[in-house]
Amino acid sequence: MAGQLATDLRHGVRIATVEVRRSVRAVLASRRQLMGIALLLVLFSPVLFSLLSGGYALGLRYRSGADLPVVELLRPQVVAWIGSLAVVFGLRALERAGDADHADLLLTLVRPRAVVTGLVLAEYVRVVAVFGSPIVAAVAAFALGAGTPLMIPVAAVGVLPLLALGLTGGFTLGYLVRLGYRRLGWSNPSGAWASLLVAGGIIVGVNVFAPSNPVELLEALAPLGAVPVGPYADLLLVASPVAVTVGTPSLVAVGIVLGAIPLLLAATWQLAPAVWYADPVTTDGTSVRARLSRASMPAALAGRRVTRLVWWQWVRGVRAPAQFVHLTYFLFMAFPIAQLAVSNPRSPILPVFVAVLGAFLAGGTFGLNPLGAEGSMLPAVLTTPSPGRTLVRARILAGALLWLPVTLLGVALAGWYSVLGPVNLAYVLAYTVVLAGFSSLLALGLGAFAPRFEAVRAFGGVEAPTPTTAALLGHSFLTTVVAAAGIAAVFVPVVIDAPPVAGGSARLVQAVGFLAWATLLALAAAGCYRYAVARLDGYTYE
Repeated sequence: MAGQLATDLRHGVRIATVEVRRSVRAVLASRRQLMGIALLLVLFSPVLFSLLSGGYALGLRYRSGADLPVVELLRPQVVAWIGSLAVVFGLRALERAGDADHADLLLTLVRPRAVVTGLVLAEYVRVVAVFGSPIVAAVAAFALGAGTPLMIPVAAVGVLPLLALGLTGGFTLGYLVRLGYRRLGWSNPSGAWASLLVAGGIIVGVNVFAPSNPVELLEALAPLGAVPVGPYADLLLVASPVAVTVGTPSLVAVGIVLGAIPLLLAATWQLAPAVWYADPVTTDGTSVRARLSRASMPAALAGRRVTRLVWWQWVRGVRAPAQFVHLTYFLFMAFPIAQLAVSNPRSPILPVFVAVLGAFLAGGTFGLNPLGAEGSMLPAVLTTPSPGRTLVRARILAGALLWLPVTLLGVALAGWYSVLGPVNLAYVLAYTVVLAGFSSLLALGLGAFAPRFEAVRAFGGVEAPTPTTAALLGHSFLTTVVAAAGIAAVFVPVVIDAPPVAGGSARLVQAVGFLAWATLLALAAAGCYRYAVARLDGYTYE
């Protein structure tokens, strides 16, 4: 028995090594992904600088000790961190980390627990690289400011078991949720939608239940300090300027953390095979998706070729919703909207946020990958009698007819309830229409310029020919810039109470600014439209 376990652990290490190498190669082999990572580093460099400088300043302030009850405040935070990490990694297990590529082949060569061990170890390496690096950087800045460099290795070694406990707990939680779904006869839960629900719950909790004072928030976590794992925080503070005495509770906490990791790993060994070998859930064709995919074309859309293609785009979307998995990135913008709606529902910015989100969805749903989304039907599409302008117009209308009415209704309701006057609300409605049209044409131009034909694993573990990073980020960035410019052109004149825009002339300047902004967008959108049409008409299929 011990020999089999040792063999499975060796196989698990080999599987983890291969998985980590594949992850690194997947990043390094794609120039677009490297550009995306570089762009993210540039965008988040101010946050990193603030984190490091703030940590160093705190170290200087507390070099001679702290008058705050640091130990009492940190103990419940350790428990909260472990629980939060378990939820995050549970969502990862639901998304894609809990399944192995080529599982049919792997499971016929090695035992399931070897595969599970390999997946957990590979994810642990990724977790240490993603979470461990900023934690060590922040602790290093604080330690250098406090003059206690020994705190860096102590904190680094102390955080590793916490990450392992959160990871194994998350995998156990993810497998339990999936197994529960199977027992109820449901299909696997979506990690993407679960992440959205959790994020929405966090927003509601922060705005409704969480106190505004950070000190009160820390005090609200105080009951978690009674959990026996809390004294583990004492070890993290041994080399800090805070005077900490490591006692029996700390040693008990270390024993619990180190002992729970192999127990949770053994639990995943039992749960993962039950999930992998379970019978797939079958449907009888009576679901809402099946009924919609068999629905007949409305008479209003059957008269013209363009509208018939619009209906076909909608039907394909219902039959294969995986092609829209990239929209979950746009939906994350809904969280600031929800936060603003809860905290200040009469804010004049709320209808503008709704307009920008609608523009993202109108352009991003059908326009960001017009060539790659056709899949195996691309040769037939390229040789169809329909010219490129018909295909482009169909994708524009498919997104606009789907999202623009909903967006206009949301903008109208939010604007009516806000402090915006009738004139400004009319401008925001016109702003919504112009921005949605520009977003639709910009998405088609960028999608035609940088198509993706191969299926890749995206958010939620779904394999689909998602838009390229260049198209997705370019569309998001340019739409945001244009939206901000439009708001400045429309509302700055009525905010500034000084010549030459004081009094009644402010409305004239407002109208001129809006018309100038809309005209520039129309010219840019026309260029994107012509390029997309020429790209579809002249594309050579190889």
